[in-house]
Parts: sequence; C-alpha cells; structure tokens
Amino acid sequence: MTPAPVPSRRRALAAFGALLAAGLLQRGGCALAASADAQEPSVELESDGVYASCTVVFALPRALEDALRRGIPLSFLTRLRVEQGRWWWFNETIGSGQVRTRLSYQPLLDKFHVLGDGRQHSYASLDEALNAVQHVTHLKVADARNLEPGHRYELVGTFELDLSQLPRPFQLDVGASADWQLQADFPRTTFTWKPPRPTASPA
Repeated sequence: MTPAPVPSRRRALAAFGALLAAGLLQRGGCALAASADAQEPSVELESDGVYASCTVVFALPRALEDALRRGIPLSFLTRLRVEQGRWWWFNETIGSGQVRTRLSYQPLLDKFHVLGDGRQHSYASLDEALNAVQHVTHLKVADARNLEPGHRYELVGTFELDLSQLPRPFQLDVGASADWQLQADFPRTTFTWKPPRPTASPA
C-alpha cells in the first residue's frame, strides 16, 4: 500500500496542480523573461577583513507572486567573492560569502515572512518584504590574513532565485519558464586592500 503524502507535501502538490490548471507554469519562449537589476556593491574595509553590501532591484513576476500566495516559499541566493587577477591563469578566489533569503506568505494572517541569517521578520505588504529580500548588508567576503596590503582585488557576485529549494514537483516543470529564471550578475568592483589602523581603546 502506498503511504499517504504528509500534509506539507499534499499542500505543495495541491498548489502545483492549481498553478498548472491556471496555466501559470508557461513553457517555451511565450513568457517574458524576468529581469533583475544588480547594482554595484559597496566594499567596506575593516581590521578583520572585507565586508560588502549590495542591492538587487526587481519586481516579482506574476507567476512567482501567484505561487507565493498559494503557499510556495521562494528562496533567493546572493553570492559574493573576492578575486585576485593572475595574468598566467584564472583569477584566484581569496574569500567568499553568501546569503540565502526565504520569502513566504501566511494567508490566514495576510503576512509575508522573510527568513535570513537565522532571523525572521514579518511584513504587511509584498513590497516591504521584497525590499528586505533585495538588500544584503555587511556580508563578510574575505579575511584580513588572506589579503596583502597595497594589492588590488575584485569583488564579483551573482543573485538568483534558487530553484533547487522549491518543492520537487515544481523543480520538474519550471525550468523551461522564463518567469522563473530570475537572476543577475553584479558589476565587478575593484578595490585596494589597505588595512585600517586599529582604533585606540579609551584610557
């Protein structure tokens, strides 16, 4: 006898079926590609290493918003890394950092939830929730011990909707839908490592 699906799996399958019935999971080139504007990150040099803050501006495509409101959480992944150029070979990665942000909707309370860095915040509107998703602040991307004073480095990175975090039925069908291909590359940012002088402690 085949075991009955657990409640969470039943809900995901039901939402998936509803989206299919509504024609929201479009295939081929008939859907307009989702767009995201990844702005140039800012670099912060601190005594223990390099930190970065970045912003991605996008409107949630209709297919994603409908899925979200039907109970399908969306996971966004921001990756940043510090590279040093090498003329004889590929660039060397000096350090990296990433942030995964989970956006969900609770219909009974009509609230949106954003989970990131182990903390969850609730918002009354989708615009407020997306604003929290679109900003990453003070992410450590390299340790001071791996950097050489006076050397130039590049900060590079990507942003994407992480399809691998969707319920499995979705993973099998959304790959061909342009609305679900939400991703962007950050402009490369060049900086020179100059370790800040330690702040003297008060006497």
